Amino acid sequence: METARALRLTQEERRSRMRRRLLEAAVACLQEKGYAATTVTEVQERAGVARGTLLHHFPAKAELMVAATEHLALERIERFRTEAADIPAGADRLAAVVDLAWADLAGPSFFTALELWVAARTDAELRATLLPVQERLFRALHDGLFEVLGSAGDDPRAHTLVELTIDALTGIAMSTMLTDRGGQVELLLSRWRRALEVLLGTRPSDGWL
Repeated sequence: METARALRLTQEERRSRMRRRLLEAAVACLQEKGYAATTVTEVQERAGVARGTLLHHFPAKAELMVAATEHLALERIERFRTEAADIPAGADRLAAVVDLAWADLAGPSFFTALELWVAARTDAELRATLLPVQERLFRALHDGLFEVLGSAGDDPRAHTLVELTIDALTGIAMSTMLTDRGGQVELLLSRWRRALEVLLGTRPSDGWL
């Protein structure tokens, strides 16, 4: 009984390790070459496994790509939660919401996910599998940012403002994909921090820009 259980656990561990190996290879390929150049063959060779091994875990490219995106999403969520937990007790919570969201949306993981979004626009199979993953990711991001607000989250407008923050910063991040906007981006982020204060009534509306 114990021997069978130990063997089963070992098989599960091996499967988990192989799956992670394949996903890390897929993520690396996506980040370096983009979606169009990320083929099943490329991931297989990068992972150093037989084609049958990869297809056993991911029978279709869409499944592999979405699993890789989910792998990235889980890493983003974990990193976000760690950074959120490190915010000092007396820190400006509204500023922290903007800074945390931007740290996530301006990173390479976001741009990798963005390539998948674009591909999914004309790929029904990819879109169907990608949407639930993206919904979980953005829900986790929203909930985490809402928690960071602390007492400011009691305001009935807080949920909407968190959503607006994610949407606004997503747009800003997309605008930096091809060009380095440098100080212009920081100015926009600074204005949005102040805008949140105005919208929550902690800063007067006159002259806030």
